[in-house]
Amino acid sequence: MLLHRSLKDKEKETEALKRIINEKDEQLQQMKSTLKENQKETDIILQRVHEMEAQLQKSRSALQEKEEQLKSFKDRVAGEVALSIRTGNTMSLNNPVSKNRLKEMYEDLRIDWPKIKSNLKSNNKHPDSVKELILKKFGEAKTEMRNRKMMIDQVFGLNVINTGGIQQKVDQYRQLTVQNLQMTLYSEKQDAGLKKPFLGNEAGNPQDVLEYLGSECFWLGCLMALNNPPLQPDWENHPPSMDRWDFFPRNIRTVSENE
Repeated sequence: MLLHRSLKDKEKETEALKRIINEKDEQLQQMKSTLKENQKETDIILQRVHEMEAQLQKSRSALQEKEEQLKSFKDRVAGEVALSIRTGNTMSLNNPVSKNRLKEMYEDLRIDWPKIKSNLKSNNKHPDSVKELILKKFGEAKTEMRNRKMMIDQVFGLNVINTGGIQQKVDQYRQLTVQNLQMTLYSEKQDAGLKKPFLGNEAGNPQDVLEYLGSECFWLGCLMALNNPPLQPDWENHPPSMDRWDFFPRNIRTVSENE
């Protein structure tokens, strides 16, 4: 009996040890599983870190390239820019409406003209009325800008005789004001994002085309009139043509303030 009881005790101890071992083994497996999951998450995080480092390095390289381009641009422009307040012939960093830019915008209008002309001709518009519109809008622009400059002159008291450096400063501030007015007119249209009518469709609304043409002529005429010295299309030296729709001179020219 004593031996039998001792055997049973041993069996119980063995079973208890087995349970402990199984529990420990289960805990160990859970820990291994947790470690694997954590390792996966760690690997994912490390991969993201490497990707972010690569993107950061790419951004740094792009920034360095842009900074070098900007420095090169500033250095190049600085060598070309003259005092546009006095001449109006060069473009300063703060003035996108230089004389050369005005020439480009006028040339853009001349490039658009064949499509505009085709639309108006196909819709039976008379060339004389279209020519009258063009001349009228350029003339109205010149007159209105001349009046605005006269108002600016009154504000700065240019009818009062000043001497020495005072007069020079007054002239500079006056021209800066005119230039700011020019930039405002230029920017307002750019910000408005006005779209030209679809000029390729002969069946398009000719009234829209006429309004676009008149608006472009007036806007460009205002910018030209505010240049220093003022500019306008060279109407006087535009040679006669067999084409009754040949309205726009090839060139623009400088004019006096009172011309």
